[in-house]
Amino acid sequence: MERYMWDSRVHSWSRFLSARNGIVPQAMTMIQAHERWRNEFFPIDLTEPFLQKILKAHAVSEIDVADEEDIAATVYIDFAKLQSLRLMDESESLSMEVVKAFVLYTETLLAKAPDPRRPKTCQFVDLTGVSIKQGFNVNILKKLYATFEPNYPETLEKMVMYPVPRVMASAVNVMLNFVNENTRKKFVITDDLLVVCKELGWNTKEIETCGSINGYMKKHLKHGLSFLFE
Repeated sequence: MERYMWDSRVHSWSRFLSARNGIVPQAMTMIQAHERWRNEFFPIDLTEPFLQKILKAHAVSEIDVADEEDIAATVYIDFAKLQSLRLMDESESLSMEVVKAFVLYTETLLAKAPDPRRPKTCQFVDLTGVSIKQGFNVNILKKLYATFEPNYPETLEKMVMYPVPRVMASAVNVMLNFVNENTRKKFVITDDLLVVCKELGWNTKEIETCGSINGYMKKHLKHGLSFLFE
């Protein structure tokens, strides 16, 4: 029986060291900052009204339907729903509720990782119904990245953004210039459903049967009910 959880120093140190290219003082500074962040960030108050609104709308949720065991489960972010909930503005408090929902699902999936020494998740940003030219607010992605990059190093398998028209892919890449080079290599920006399914281990025919990726997500929702309050 494994004695240590995925986030114990026994298992997490190697990830922080790798994230700082093997430079021990920098890795130590990073892991100490992470531990301070955990002490300040947790516990999360699930009764916060805006957090509950996000969770009940499944604007942030989980898909764990990979056909292959070696493909990580996915944190699902429905950008259109976040925009409809008016949580994408410049309000620090509202944006923080999105970050809390993201952290809840990230922690849930990493805790389920079969190997606590190498926990992985994928991230899927569903841009269905979002105009890249007029309606894509990159600020929320910046806030999510600012939480994820320093606190969950070496846990991202893939981050997929879909659908992004090919003519807009370069513009989106420019918008994501705040992401470091190593992490950018794990980003997939596409308008091809076959590419999405290949990267995340999803069943293309089943998505077509469900009518949409959002319908597929609803069918395979596995976690989140324990986060909800009436």
